[in-house]
Amino acid sequence: MADITGDTLVITGGFILVIIIVAITFLRLRTAERRMHESSYKLRTYTDLLNAVTDINLAGNDSYKLDIAKRNLALTLNRLNLIASSGVLKSVSDLLDFLNEHKEKDFDTLRLHNILNTLVIEARRDLNPSHARNIEESKVRYRFFGPVRK
Repeated sequence: MADITGDTLVITGGFILVIIIVAITFLRLRTAERRMHESSYKLRTYTDLLNAVTDINLAGNDSYKLDIAKRNLALTLNRLNLIASSGVLKSVSDLLDFLNEHKEKDFDTLRLHNILNTLVIEARRDLNPSHARNIEESKVRYRFFGPVRK
């Protein structure tokens, strides 16, 4: 009788342990899946932001292209306000201040590139902090195309 009770207890304990391990594994997988989905959405939004800034630069004096680029930037900014890290939001704020300061004027391309570099660094930190740290330690400077404005 004691052997049956002991065996039953061991089997029951093992079964409960397996259920707990499966539940924990499932929760970790779901958490990793959620993080991956958030990261891919953030990457797409950050890419849309850089594309919108590039479109503004490429629009030049074409008011139609400029209006479309500004609309795309506005829609991207709305998404960024919901998902971006504080570092990205601060960099975006600096970018918008810069763009608003230099409407219809010549502007400092180097300053724009510095703002965009900071923005990319912050986005990389948000998406993959360990990889971003390795890139930052290598002192990489990101390059952006910006045609000369007239």
